[in-house]
Amino acid sequence: MSEFVQVAAEIAQLDELLDKEYKIESIIENLDGSQVILKYDNQQTKLNITTADARKYLSVKLKEQMEHNL
Repeated sequence: MSEFVQVAAEIAQLDELLDKEYKIESIIENLDGSQVILKYDNQQTKLNITTADARKYLSVKLKEQMEHNL
């Protein structure tokens, strides 16, 4: 899989969950990327973000979420 396709897929997965009103609960960084835990009501899901560009996108979405909660 090309880097572009992988980035697009990871961003699409994240956007899909955020569109369903999931909120970023926590992010665990490791050598393989980021493990993101998202929560909506009592439902929780995990998403692995491995590409650098998708991780940058994740940080922007987290910042937006934090600003919205102010």
